[in-house]
Amino acid sequence: MNSSFTPLPSTPSRVFSASFDDTPLRSNSSAVRLYPKLSSSSNPHASNSTRAEMDPLLRRELRGAVFYDLAAFVDRFFPPSDAIANVYDYAVQAGLYDATAARWSHWPTPPTERRVLSFFQDVVDNSLLHHLATITSADDRRSIYRYVPSNEAPLRNGDCMRKTDLLLTTQAPSDRVNFAELRANRYDWGAVRVVGELKRNPKESNDEDTLVQLANYVREVLGAQPCRRSVHAFTLCGQHLRAWLFDRSGAIGGRQVDINAEPLLFLRIICGYANMDATQVGFDQSILWDRGRPYIYADIQLPGTTSTRRLEIKTTPIFSRHAIVTRGSACWKARPYLDSPPTSEDSWTYAVKDQWRACQRESECGIISSMMTDDSDHIVGLPQYISYSDFQEDGKPVDIASTVRRDLIAPKRKRDDTDAAAGMPPPPKRRSVSTAASEMPPPPKPRMGAAAAPAWVASHNVSSSCKRRASDALPPSSSSHSKRLTFGERSSSVQATKAVHSPSLPEFNNRIFSRLVMTPIGKSLDEFSSYAELLAALRDAIKGHQHLYEKHHVLHRDVSVYNILISPPDHPSAGVLIDLYLAININRPNNSGASHRTGTPDFMAIGVLDGQPHRACHDLESFFYVLLWLATFFDADANRLPDVPGTLWNACKKVFAGGGTFEDVAMMKRAFTAADQFETKCLARLADDARDALGPLLADWRDLLFPVCDEMRLSDDMHAAVVRRLQALKEEKLKLED
Repeated sequence: MNSSFTPLPSTPSRVFSASFDDTPLRSNSSAVRLYPKLSSSSNPHASNSTRAEMDPLLRRELRGAVFYDLAAFVDRFFPPSDAIANVYDYAVQAGLYDATAARWSHWPTPPTERRVLSFFQDVVDNSLLHHLATITSADDRRSIYRYVPSNEAPLRNGDCMRKTDLLLTTQAPSDRVNFAELRANRYDWGAVRVVGELKRNPKESNDEDTLVQLANYVREVLGAQPCRRSVHAFTLCGQHLRAWLFDRSGAIGGRQVDINAEPLLFLRIICGYANMDATQVGFDQSILWDRGRPYIYADIQLPGTTSTRRLEIKTTPIFSRHAIVTRGSACWKARPYLDSPPTSEDSWTYAVKDQWRACQRESECGIISSMMTDDSDHIVGLPQYISYSDFQEDGKPVDIASTVRRDLIAPKRKRDDTDAAAGMPPPPKRRSVSTAASEMPPPPKPRMGAAAAPAWVASHNVSSSCKRRASDALPPSSSSHSKRLTFGERSSSVQATKAVHSPSLPEFNNRIFSRLVMTPIGKSLDEFSSYAELLAALRDAIKGHQHLYEKHHVLHRDVSVYNILISPPDHPSAGVLIDLYLAININRPNNSGASHRTGTPDFMAIGVLDGQPHRACHDLESFFYVLLWLATFFDADANRLPDVPGTLWNACKKVFAGGGTFEDVAMMKRAFTAADQFETKCLARLADDARDALGPLLADWRDLLFPVCDEMRLSDDMHAAVVRRLQALKEEKLKLED
């Protein structure tokens, strides 16, 4: 806590000068979507980042968040079963596996990509999985997916142009496959279930570059399927197979499996992937399909009623974050679920927002609850919250540690006030987990829904329901220690280093899943219909920010272009400020203890980038950057403009993508917003209509912010400047009409 801070009085008037201790900043790969390359993709929001651009961002994002050689990984996710034993017996009898020589008869030497793909076609798909289907009930047979090649054409609907080697997808044939006919197919990232990467060299199994390459594909899956809780992936380097699980906290992996020496483990993993149901493959089991319509399965109480209703959600989110290690925020339009759905767009009256908060961070639901208690009427610039809570299933919170990772790795303990006073937390409590197969918890029971649609298809998992054979026990792990992958700072040539931990569980940053429902539905700020609509939304969002701070002592700390929504025309507020994930009560005794907070440096205030404690004036500076960013990249009709070289945003992007620090970005912003540089470096680079309509307001805000002369009046002064500019635009429009 800053020693100069004075606790707020019970009825404050203006308190914008207070500052507060902050959690360290960290970036992730989602920011690249602020700068799509319009000329190279039909998707207007795709960044189309190259591997050279994306790999350094993913290395930074995954640093300290990857653990592998977890001895119990295979048993947790691919338990032994009679069905797998049956497939193994079939492989031996059919001559597919030579038990005497301990090798797959058709395994290629050398294992080039094309030869390994042929092995998957002839042996895995058309023999092993075909046999598995014959011993499976007719109802479940259609849910055994086949592997398909995807190494010749980039997949559709991605953020970047990426193609992986091998996929499990709902777009694949349901029986025997012919890779020659499938090779040129362009699959969709929205239908991908599992991704695989093939390498000829077995040494690449433990290489950092291999994992980063796999992470590129996982990022695309999570971006195209924001309802995913996790993504399964694997690498097959030579004859060494390693299974991975990616989630919003990073990645965990099993030990290296020699597919020739350990055929049962190979079958458990490869057949297990093909036979996973929707929950096991990583989908949110509370979102189901009904005749092609996804809907929230959880019951939610709607305003003015004592009953609960199910909500239908629109398949395309209003926004979602394209990154791996992130809170994974996704926001959808929603409406009450009806047997006969309305046809009007006006029926989408709610917004559902899902996200994974750091477990050390207090839930925004607590802030919302206190606001709802104090605010009985509509507040300008803020949404009305209908439902808000950490999500639960079977009476237990949904989190990464238990729900997703099945207690394979221990979460860091949340720091309490006593720990903070002592200066550091006491040793964390660790739970020991046996690796004996008989003590492993079974996979979660599948939630069977109605008729299935693309990626949320539910299926029965044979291997999880069959009795295990004693002869199919897990061989002892090659190491009793897990390992953390430590990424190099900048160079892709830096090799992965193994940090060997004690046999007790390593710790990671756990996350908890939360869901809230709010109204009005609104639209993204970059979808404005006129500059007047844009400015009106910013005007009211500033009032909402002021209300949060002055009445509820809440500092938002994450003002960005995606956290302001434009309200429907008939709503009392033209715009609303949303997403209180990073918000704090300024009277908190200490910071949350979270390892970091993720932010987009483009909209961060210079002081925050420099490491200063976050203040209310920093949030207001973020409003300035939001408007400058929109003025730079969008015309009066919200059409995305071609990239203009030499802007502040180009400079910041190059600095950060090149390995620069937050302080480097702050230095760049300071240079561009200087009094003698702002006109030529910022305003002069705007298109004519943006400079004429928005330039005067940007100049006024710049003068108020750099430097801030009166923090207590800053919110009112910025609000008044917007009002003046809106009036000027109205008068200019009337003159043109005359």
